[in-house]
Amino acid sequence: MDKLQELADLCIDCKKCWDVCPVNMVTAGNIYTPQGKIGSLSKILAGEELTEDEFNNIYLSTRCGACDDVCPVDIPITKIIQYERKLLAEQGKEPAKTTVISKNILEKNSPGGKDPALRFSWVTPDLEIAERSDVAYMAGCWVAYSHPEIAQSTIRVLNKAGIKPMILKEEKCCGIFLIDSGHLDEVAAHGEKYMEYIESLGVKKLLVSCPGCYHSIRDSYAEFCRAPKFEVELTINVFKELLDEGRLKPKELNRTVAIRDACPIRHLSGVPRDILRTIGVEVIELFDGKTRCCGGPGGLKPNFPQISGDIAMMSVNRYKEVSDTLVSYCPFCMHHTEGVCKDRNEELNMKDISVLLAESVLGE
Repeated sequence: MDKLQELADLCIDCKKCWDVCPVNMVTAGNIYTPQGKIGSLSKILAGEELTEDEFNNIYLSTRCGACDDVCPVDIPITKIIQYERKLLAEQGKEPAKTTVISKNILEKNSPGGKDPALRFSWVTPDLEIAERSDVAYMAGCWVAYSHPEIAQSTIRVLNKAGIKPMILKEEKCCGIFLIDSGHLDEVAAHGEKYMEYIESLGVKKLLVSCPGCYHSIRDSYAEFCRAPKFEVELTINVFKELLDEGRLKPKELNRTVAIRDACPIRHLSGVPRDILRTIGVEVIELFDGKTRCCGGPGGLKPNFPQISGDIAMMSVNRYKEVSDTLVSYCPFCMHHTEGVCKDRNEELNMKDISVLLAESVLGE
């Protein structure tokens, strides 16, 4: 029997995954539960046709991992969803939008097929960027094309601490969408080529702003291709280290914010809170300190925009009850949440933690 099918068969019908799944929270009838998603694997392996609800359910997942965290028998639910998507892609059955986005990443190096010439529009004359260095900074697609202020604040803070990183002139998408969609052979080839390029520059440490980039390059490449020969580090970890060492001298901002956590690094959620406390910012928890997905990743946003948006609004509605500012440390969360609020004519005051840190350290 297929190994992942054996694991799926371990389900004890406890329904704990139902309670934490953001898709199930915003849809009626318990039709799109994680339990139901993995229940379709046997039909896919057998080449049987799925019902419309069964098919949609497999793609109605951000692979945020909340279900994995609560499963009492440790079923790798998100891994099974990824495998199901891989099988459906091989059978030529994946959603058309998923195919288009995957092609954009492989051929144009960004999910939206953006103009590569605009990837470094965020670079301004005041930023100290080295031509060559063993430390490199990768902004990532969502920072480069949607939130340049994150890259700018990051470089300014690093410069203040005496760090002058280089940038990757041939920066590419990390390929997290390919990973989520089950395009594993493609991401293996993509990752190998990208790592070879970075390694050819003599990079020893790659700094990334995006949790998705961090998880993909550090962990997923190692799983589907090979581990990079350079260290991959999140900028929030670097910020905390620089603050702890006294290389950054913050001024207290004396404000209160709500915080939106990032699914790929939910195990590191204490780091941004430590940074905020250090710069004099009180944090209000949205969901009792539990991570709740923004609703954007894994193809949910393009394939099911209404449901994806409804998930985003859970955080937006909650933050407005407790604070006037929502802080994030995930560029894609910001991109997605801002887009939803714009479409729904909802006001939103959302900032990345790098912007607040720059304000504290530099007075910006």
